[in-house]
Amino acid sequence: YIYFKIAGSEINVINYVNLDEYLYGVIPREMPPSFHMEALKAQSVGSRTYALFNKNKHRKEGYDICDTTHCQVYGGMDGEHQRTNEAVDQTSGLVINYNGNIIDAVYHSNSGGHTEDSKEVWGGYVPYLIGVEDKYSIGLPGSQWDFTMSREEIEKRLMYTGIKVGNILDMEVVEKS
Repeated sequence: YIYFKIAGSEINVINYVNLDEYLYGVIPREMPPSFHMEALKAQSVGSRTYALFNKNKHRKEGYDICDTTHCQVYGGMDGEHQRTNEAVDQTSGLVINYNGNIIDAVYHSNSGGHTEDSKEVWGGYVPYLIGVEDKYSIGLPGSQWDFTMSREEIEKRLMYTGIKVGNILDMEVVEKS
């Protein structure tokens, strides 16, 4: 069913579905239905695990998980595809555990060739989130990107976080991660 919730000057449309029906709308948005069935099944298990671990992520807003890349992209019934529905059905009930607990199954569209340890990304060590080489991402869309900030923007952001460096005269890359 669908629920409408007023949030300030906006109306949130909340779609209540069971977990596998939710995944029917997620998997084809997170992975092309043309991918190998085993990849679609792996994505189904990972997305199911992510959804269960992150249940209540948006509790304050009145729902569990949003429909964007902030959580998992969800296209509803319009986004469903026969092959991805089959992958969800074939993995129904399967989740990833570590030491008996459901993991935080974070994922991405492209690693750029290597993933990163959890402690480098979020500041805390998670033993199952360690950096590994990913040769399958190299050369694909999203594997390379750049980001530009002016000297003034950098100074302002550092100052905002309490780091006082004065006027930046020069910068040098000393390490890549």
